[in-house]
Amino acid sequence: MTDYGVLPTGFSRKPLTVTLAEIEAALVTEFGPGVIQTPQSPLGQVNGLMAEIITKLWEQAEDIYQSYDPDQAEGTRLDTLGSIRLIGRGTANDEEYRRAITNAGQARIDLQDITRAIAALDGVTYSHVWVNDTGEVDENGMPAGSICVAVTGGEGEDIARAIRQYIVPGVTIFGTEIVESVIDGYCRSFRILRPIDVPVELTITVRTRRDALGCPPPAASAIKAAFLSSIFLLNGEDVSYYRVRSIIESLFSNVEVVSINGQRDGISQGDNQDVDIAFIERASLAADDVAVVVAP
Repeated sequence: MTDYGVLPTGFSRKPLTVTLAEIEAALVTEFGPGVIQTPQSPLGQVNGLMAEIITKLWEQAEDIYQSYDPDQAEGTRLDTLGSIRLIGRGTANDEEYRRAITNAGQARIDLQDITRAIAALDGVTYSHVWVNDTGEVDENGMPAGSICVAVTGGEGEDIARAIRQYIVPGVTIFGTEIVESVIDGYCRSFRILRPIDVPVELTITVRTRRDALGCPPPAASAIKAAFLSSIFLLNGEDVSYYRVRSIIESLFSNVEVVSINGQRDGISQGDNQDVDIAFIERASLAADDVAVVVAP
């Protein structure tokens, strides 16, 4: 892996000294160790000239890379980034204009921003943000104009700190657990929803056939593995025949889901009946609790 160019940590420009050393090493390989390339020699002068040209190209590449970042772009390139967000410069200098483009120091309340902030916390294994924009209690039991942050894992204090960046005081927050945040001596309490894990046992009966190209159908174990890797359930989302069928049949053109039989708390829900999951719950499907049966 190269040490220069675009790296996960940003752009790393190759120094002049490294470029010159690489040129000299390449000439030694080509002409042997006796080749004269001291700084005063003709070949050394050519080496220095080529190294300088290459270094300027590296500097230009770094400049182009930085021009895509509002925190590093300057002048007309910053104007270009501002135009993408439909923000005019007016009389603002680069620093003021940069803050306007990046929303520096401004609270944001977009759902995707809250979701990303919660999901990025250490220990969080599941999160979802729900909003009731209606003027009445919704089907999930959330009050009118409220927001709910459902999260599994993570420390309460970290979650509260993340929520505080995006949810302004006065907004109703629905949940089952209270988490606290203290910043500059000011305390705020937030409610979050900690979904109750509900193990679901599921038997899926399928019918298989060769596909249009004559290839044999997948084994039951392959169907099960693909299904478990593809299904993602939110809190309050039922395990339904429609959901199971849509996942499996979209993965395999030669597999038909005949029926499902799910149960929770040891109680069977009946063939092709939904396994009901409350809003404060989240279904989990462990590999040992899912069986795929191929019908004759």
